[in-house]
Amino acid sequence: MTEPLASLRAELRALLGAEQVIDGGDALAGLSKDFFWYSPVLRRQLDGKLADLAVRPGSVAELRAVVRACFRAGVPIIPRGAGTGNYGQCVPLYGGVVIDLARLDRIHSVDGGVVRAEAGARLGTIEGVARAAGWELRCIPSTWVKSTIGGFYCGGSGGIGSVTWGGINAGDNVKSVTVMTCEEEPRLLRLEERDSLRALHTYGTTGFLVEVEMRLAPKVDYEQLILSSPDWDRLLDWTDGFARDDAWQKRLVTQFEWPIPSYFKPLAKRLRPNEHATFLLVARAQAEAVIAAAAAAGVACVYRQPLPDPPRPPFITDYTWNHTTLWALKVDPTITYLQSGFGPNFREQFAELHRRFPGEILFHLEWMAGGIKFLPGGAANSAGGHMVVGGIPLVFFKTEERLAEIIRVCGEIGVGIANPHTYRLEEGGRHPNIADKRALKAEVDPSGLLNPGKMKSYPHNPFEPVPPTAGAR
Repeated sequence: MTEPLASLRAELRALLGAEQVIDGGDALAGLSKDFFWYSPVLRRQLDGKLADLAVRPGSVAELRAVVRACFRAGVPIIPRGAGTGNYGQCVPLYGGVVIDLARLDRIHSVDGGVVRAEAGARLGTIEGVARAAGWELRCIPSTWVKSTIGGFYCGGSGGIGSVTWGGINAGDNVKSVTVMTCEEEPRLLRLEERDSLRALHTYGTTGFLVEVEMRLAPKVDYEQLILSSPDWDRLLDWTDGFARDDAWQKRLVTQFEWPIPSYFKPLAKRLRPNEHATFLLVARAQAEAVIAAAAAAGVACVYRQPLPDPPRPPFITDYTWNHTTLWALKVDPTITYLQSGFGPNFREQFAELHRRFPGEILFHLEWMAGGIKFLPGGAANSAGGHMVVGGIPLVFFKTEERLAEIIRVCGEIGVGIANPHTYRLEEGGRHPNIADKRALKAEVDPSGLLNPGKMKSYPHNPFEPVPPTAGAR
């Protein structure tokens, strides 16, 4: 460790206590990574990246003191939530200090259908508190038990609940966020309503998220259902119609192509071999009617389990969204994934992808209302009043070139891809307002210390190696 870093370590220990400063071993390695290894591309690029130090401030005042010290030292600063992301959001590209916000976990209030919480509050804890007060979170990732509200805001987009409420950026889901600037004297900056989206999904490059206000939905008692059919098109027609019917109260609509259900080993006794499956969270009061409607269409219900209140396992949500990829990787480590938005002609798009890449793609579909709509070429927008057939299809990885070809063909046939095989946020396909995000970064991070290298288009990265001058020896 260099003398400046040793001096910074001593200062941080004095500020937080030695037990809150990690400078080596498995703990530092763990705090320097997330689930980027879902991607063989990111695994190659990010394996072995390591912070010099990691710290765990326990209050906003301690966070301000830590940021001030790191700013004076001129080191890279990487914000971190629970580390459940998949794109290397919290992986340090140039060493420096990872600041783990997990101890900033206070839930200030659940009042009037709004939760106000510190960035490190776990979504599972918030959900329990909200349900006790008659509410529930509108949108949560499949990692909701462990993930933090700040990490989800900075690195996520949609999830369980999106079939009704859309993604994070839809409608009025976000009421406000408060970010701390990275300056010699860090300031708190509050962004309200749609203005808050300037800091959405920016991997902490646009300030330390300190507090989030999210609007809640009225609590619903849910039934967990799994439907099954050997006929993909029959199941798809029923599932798509169910998702689009506003008469049904629902929190999850997910469909899996066989053999994906075979990867869900804990459910093996309940799932039928060689049959496709749809997973649903529906209002308990409507469960019998849903099962009857499915049976009338020739679709069988093979699993039914109430979701307890407060929630406790088993959760069928543990097999949906990007948890699906994790279960697949446990069976076949050559599997990876894409994040897709299909068009109104999604049936034709499925058929074309199967034709062009036989045996290489398995479809995992998620229905989202009024959420992020991925467009060809990686653009995106947010609009209400539509239902998007999205998905996280599994891909049997061959080479990076073949993966790039699949992405290119998707664009050609109108399938939008939010590329999960890059750690650069602009390349992920979720940033139609990237100019606003660059402007926010310039305001809150004038020295370019926050998570450097993740916002590719930002002109100032003091840690990027200077390329050799042409002709230099």
